[in-house]
Amino acid sequence: KLVDSPSERVRTGLTFIHFGYDKDLSGYTLGQGGYWSPQNYNSISVPVSYAWRNDDWSVLLESSVGWSVSQSDGGPDYPLGSHRRQLEALDPDIANSASEGSTNRGISYRLQGLFERRLTDHFVLGGGVSLLQSEDYAPSRALLYLRYNLMPWRGDLPLPVEPLTPYADFR
Repeated sequence: KLVDSPSERVRTGLTFIHFGYDKDLSGYTLGQGGYWSPQNYNSISVPVSYAWRNDDWSVLLESSVGWSVSQSDGGPDYPLGSHRRQLEALDPDIANSASEGSTNRGISYRLQGLFERRLTDHFVLGGGVSLLQSEDYAPSRALLYLRYNLMPWRGDLPLPVEPLTPYADFR
């Protein structure tokens, strides 16, 4: 925490992520899962966030830059276990086909800006933009909402902004 007051906040840090899967099941063939599953993934990033508010405004600005390395061993295109003999009887070439392993490295960044503006004692307008970019992944989105408070309310807006969250958030 570089600044931590009731109306302003600045934070930074260092994030390290490490995980891995036993098998690479990223293919779309019978016996695969169709999901990204590297055997080894490492990532390091530096996030920075700035939040500010007053009686009628609340703003959050965030950014980060990172570096990641993922490694997949590859494997059989049809990992069917005990059903392998049936596939070999149909087509031995397909039954024994395999994908090669790979190593990928890359830089990523994230930029996000959110705001809320009190319109009346009942209504608050909010919105924002989020940009996330890496080599094969770029889920960007924009958001605009109108929040209604049943009881009149003049308290401080939240710090940081607390936007509505989509029902299915696949980030």
